[in-house]
Amino acid sequence: MTTTSPGDRLDLALLYALLGVPDHEDGRDLVAAAREVSATLPQLVISVAAREGTPLGTGSTDELSRARARSARYARFRAAVAEAAPRARVVKGPSLAVRYPAGVVRPVGDLDLVLPAQEDLWAAARALTTGHGAAPHELTLVADGTGRLHVLLTLAWPSPDPLLEQELRVELSTAAFYGDLGALPLRAGLPGPQPLADLLSVVEERLQREFHAKDAVDVLTLLHAGELDDTAVVVDALAAFRLAPEALELFGLVGAHAPHPTLEALTGLLGPLAALERARRAAVPPRPEPTGVRARLDAGLPVWGMLLDTGDTGPRRAPGHRLVLDEFHHAPPHDAPAHAPAAAEATLLAHTPVGSFLLVAGELVDPALHAAALARLTPGAAA
Repeated sequence: MTTTSPGDRLDLALLYALLGVPDHEDGRDLVAAAREVSATLPQLVISVAAREGTPLGTGSTDELSRARARSARYARFRAAVAEAAPRARVVKGPSLAVRYPAGVVRPVGDLDLVLPAQEDLWAAARALTTGHGAAPHELTLVADGTGRLHVLLTLAWPSPDPLLEQELRVELSTAAFYGDLGALPLRAGLPGPQPLADLLSVVEERLQREFHAKDAVDVLTLLHAGELDDTAVVVDALAAFRLAPEALELFGLVGAHAPHPTLEALTGLLGPLAALERARRAAVPPRPEPTGVRARLDAGLPVWGMLLDTGDTGPRRAPGHRLVLDEFHHAPPHDAPAHAPAAAEATLLAHTPVGSFLLVAGELVDPALHAAALARLTPGAAA
């Protein structure tokens, strides 16, 4: 096991290199480069600068203060979820932040929680909505290869400083890894050891965006804590979850700026596995994307929920522990074009313990469809 600490290598020189800023530029340029990558990445840069003795003014002091206050609020939310849904697991954020050197802030954005079943997810959601003032913000539904319906629910709170800071967001999901829902399918579970769960969650981010400095620092903290020393276990987990290509890229980024024997061993083992995984994905033919909600669900593609209301449980609303799909038909509007089909159209609502949602297949929603969905919630509407 390594005897160094993450603080031995996490310094401004490393951040200059990771962000591609010439080392003769001053700290303002480094912070500006960080902000171009992510709105929260300057928190890391400023806290490392402060750790190295750079005096902070009111602006940078306030930025760190807001980050720490946000983290403290998330800690309260985690405690509430732990009580309501003990099987919930944190990924990335707080479980990696505790490994950072003293005084260094891991950028604080959202809070991600993975729950093994719908009843756990809705227990957590109700704890946050009823006890902590959260509002439903986004809902995504997708079925895995076995037909099991997975839920991704985002809850939000107003920003404490709307001109400078995004709203607080907690993402609750019954699946840990969504892949690209094509060549790389959804993988619901997490590996047992928390460091491996965190590593895989960081690596999976590559499917959404480019890797950057925060990801590299996350790997360094795990590396210097000895969590990657058992290279066979790490590589087996990455291969089992089909993330060898992304891990190879991330380890290469870190190793280019902070070489380490363990990283060299990992990249050597991952090379052939990454090639196999890339070939496996390339062999998957592209599939057409249906445009209808039901067809997308049947095909294992995501659909999204448009919040209709968060009212009390009604005749067709969900019980406290699960989601209920409500399919009904509505006739086209009277002023529809003559060539429009005369048959009634199927519409899907998702009634959940925190509100009812109109399920949609894209960003544009027919106002008549939205009106029909609202009418469906009216007491006495036909079943």
